[in-house]
Amino acid sequence: MDTYKRLFKYTPEKIGCAYGSIVLSAVATFLQMAPYWFFWKFLNELIVNKNPENSKHYATVIIVLMLAQGVVYFLALWASHLLGFRLESNLRKQGISHLMKASFAFFDNNPSGKIRKIIDDNAAETHMIVAHLIPDTIGAIFTPILMMIIMFFVDVKLGFLLLAITVIGGVMIAGMVGNRDFMKNYMASLEKLNAETVEYVRGMQVVKIFRGTVQSFKAFYDAIMSYSEYALNYSISCRTAYVSFQVVFNIFITFAIVIFIPSLSVAVLRGEEVSYILAKTVFFSCFAGMMFGCLMKVMYVGMYQFQALQVVDKLENLFDEMKKDGLTYGTQEKFEHCDIEFQNVSFKYDEDYVLKDVNFHLNEGKTYALVGSSGGGKSTIAKLISGFYKIEEGKILIGGKDISQYSQEALMQHVAFVFQNAKLFKKTIFENVKIGRENATYEEVMDALKEARCDDILNKFKERENTLIGSKGVHLSGGEMQRIAIARAILKDADIVILDEASAAADPENEYEIQQAFSNLMKNKTVIMIAHRLSSIRNVDEILVIDGGNVVERGTDVSLLASGGKYAQLQKLFAKANDWRIYDC
Repeated sequence: MDTYKRLFKYTPEKIGCAYGSIVLSAVATFLQMAPYWFFWKFLNELIVNKNPENSKHYATVIIVLMLAQGVVYFLALWASHLLGFRLESNLRKQGISHLMKASFAFFDNNPSGKIRKIIDDNAAETHMIVAHLIPDTIGAIFTPILMMIIMFFVDVKLGFLLLAITVIGGVMIAGMVGNRDFMKNYMASLEKLNAETVEYVRGMQVVKIFRGTVQSFKAFYDAIMSYSEYALNYSISCRTAYVSFQVVFNIFITFAIVIFIPSLSVAVLRGEEVSYILAKTVFFSCFAGMMFGCLMKVMYVGMYQFQALQVVDKLENLFDEMKKDGLTYGTQEKFEHCDIEFQNVSFKYDEDYVLKDVNFHLNEGKTYALVGSSGGGKSTIAKLISGFYKIEEGKILIGGKDISQYSQEALMQHVAFVFQNAKLFKKTIFENVKIGRENATYEEVMDALKEARCDDILNKFKERENTLIGSKGVHLSGGEMQRIAIARAILKDADIVILDEASAAADPENEYEIQQAFSNLMKNKTVIMIAHRLSSIRNVDEILVIDGGNVVERGTDVSLLASGGKYAQLQKLFAKANDWRIYDC
């Protein structure tokens, strides 16, 4: 019930379906068992009393009850399926809702494929747990109880026999299911195998090109071996219980015969009628066969119950992880000015600090460049300004106010971020650009495309700006995709523009066009550039050298070169890298 309580909180609007399914399933179970009582009456009239007319009456009652059971069980399934479909839908909506609020730290640690798999697969798993398990659970609870009651009314000895068989079967079922820790490890190995299989299929072209084998994908090979080991161990561990279970429930009729041998022998010797004993034996053979199916249902209920707990834990752990390090926003909608200030800012990924006690001030309307070795904290500083991460210590001020005082909409409106790898959606070029400002007019979107130097891109396609990205025959280079992303940023017209190695994907043909697009994007803006190509930042207003999570130097290109510090060393290394060539010997 704890598992169901955790699931039902996601479907409060359909909780009535849950209770309706429970009640209808209980009624359906009663209607399923009632025909067996009348079947005993039928056998008694037909075999013992030899009264076909009365037996016909009981046969009619049995048919009516079976039809009624079918209708009621259908209604129970209908109610549980309504609940199941709504739960599945709501869990996906919850996942999307949490994703929209998750910090960038969450996406850094969780690939999109993994997130989608956890949400989609586990949401789908809840359908079986709710739609089928609710009626099955009710049946598994009430069916044995009603069976015992009926059998004790028919014959006390058969009642105790059925009880003994049930207990024995239950013990065997427990031996077949395995302990909780084993099942948890088994499910984990299966999940890992599925994930590694996907990676293997994605890399199959590489495997074929280099004539590799499955051993070349060590993770996939290890996942196969791990899963096969768990599967084999599970099969061996339940072998005795499974075989014993099959034997007991295939020869259970012999137990009834053994019980009645003494009574049957006495009746034969005295020349008495044995039809009553025969009727009980026939009834037991028909009736006790239900116990096999009932115990199997109990086993599957237990298995699905375990899976249900795993599903809920995975989803709620994912939701909690999305909430972790979540950002808090204020109500301030406007920036009074665009000065940016870091006051003793510290930030870390997991346990390691990337920035420690960082202090600097950037004036609005100027262009700044962040340079330094990889891993020094340049991109982290840019993302913190954008409000992507929650800082550990200190304050970030924009316009003289703490960034946490601004609303999410204000940050999105006033800060534009152009990433190294531009992301375009499966929409038209026009729609991809209009994402920058949804209320923009057609003319404004087209002007943004023009300023981003996208005219030659549009001329490639018959549909021009209405060309669907990702459709057949549409091929864009990295530089062309970057220009469309720049058009989006131009349309947004944000006060602060952050360029994170934004020209790295450019090929030589696109380099000039992208630089022209940047010049249009950066007009009258506060610009922060992250660059490894040091030749592109010589004309910025000021350069900040980031090393070891702090600002170690700042100044113009000329002053920093003259000081002979870290920046001068980086420029020397950059010049050497540009001079490096491979010569044909």
